[in-house]
Amino acid sequence: MLQRLLWKLLPKNQRAFLLGRLSVVDRQAVNKSLSAIITLPTSFVTHKCVFIHVPKCGGSSLCSALLEGRWPGHLPYYWYQQQFPEHCARSFKFAFVRDPLERAYSAYAYLRSNNMSRRDHEAQALVASYRDFDDFVAQWLHPDNLRRQLHFAPQTDFLVDQMGRMSMDFLGRHEHIERDFRYLCERLGVDTSLPHLNVSLERRNEPVREFCSLRTRRLVRRAYQRDYEVLGYE
Repeated sequence: MLQRLLWKLLPKNQRAFLLGRLSVVDRQAVNKSLSAIITLPTSFVTHKCVFIHVPKCGGSSLCSALLEGRWPGHLPYYWYQQQFPEHCARSFKFAFVRDPLERAYSAYAYLRSNNMSRRDHEAQALVASYRDFDDFVAQWLHPDNLRRQLHFAPQTDFLVDQMGRMSMDFLGRHEHIERDFRYLCERLGVDTSLPHLNVSLERRNEPVREFCSLRTRRLVRRAYQRDYEVLGYE
């Protein structure tokens, strides 16, 4: 309580400056700790689970189907581990991941074409300032920029514990989302269907590697090296 009070006493521009020095994932965790009431989502308690919502991996659809439509936010696992250690120690921890190239394009197309809330206007302006996806990757999607914007943050940043170790009991694949969703329904004792939410309005249907350049694929591979290696998308 005292920490939150001291945080609120800081001028708004000072709070923004301090948060801006953090990676965007750390910023989510710190902001949540200092600015909000800290409670576990009811569905996490009911199903004895922790769901880590990695951006642009189908998480909104999964929240709607599996978690009574409650959206826990894009918080990293280590935040839950620190705030609710006993629950995390005995719970089923899961997330969905995606081929980094497909995810990067999905985020780009989503920000480029969808109506977004005010908090995402800066990200929309960012992607709109580039000619196309190849240009965006070449000019901006570099390792030192990834942690500045939530939609493009590495997936592994969300999935590790306080020591940087992968800590999920189950990683679903966006490429097999229906199959893995059925497994989770059985595992959590839920009988429901999977809606399709937050779809990019102008996304091309063919695989990204078929229309982006070889240079783009190499640059994305370099930027998301750990995701490729740890998540098995070599």
